[in-house]
Amino acid sequence: MLRKEVRRLLTIIMLFCFAVSGLHVYAAENRVGEIVDGSTLTDEMEVEYREYSRARGTYLASGTGRVTNLGGRQVYVSGGTNCHRVSDEVKVTLHLQRLEGGSWVNTGQVVTGISYNTYEVSAGNTFSVTGGYYYRVYGTHTAKKGSTSESCSSYSDGLWVS
Repeated sequence: MLRKEVRRLLTIIMLFCFAVSGLHVYAAENRVGEIVDGSTLTDEMEVEYREYSRARGTYLASGTGRVTNLGGRQVYVSGGTNCHRVSDEVKVTLHLQRLEGGSWVNTGQVVTGISYNTYEVSAGNTFSVTGGYYYRVYGTHTAKKGSTSESCSSYSDGLWVS
């Protein structure tokens, strides 16, 4: 009877030790280099994209977006829109996305910049994020002049935040 209780107690202690021992599986080690929805998963501290207007626009020239891992589960999202010539309205909208399973989802953290009667705009902001995920920035870039509106969009590679 005593042996049975000792075994049970040892089993409980072992299970408890395994539960709190810090056994973690990090997806970053196994997924670096994998491509998910056009974004390569990296362990870099910063990822950036530059998208040129596919339509060879009269106004819109290019858009950029960047996400930087600042450490401490902080990321800095920044980007801009550039035009060939002065436009009535120039806009950049940057969405921070997180890889959940096999899909990129919006985190609800958005950076927007709008300027008028200019040829460029930029915007940036620091966000707190949940560790243990890959993050990327998805951006849309727009230039308007009179009734003409030109836009392009793109996304960066994914970076790991531990």
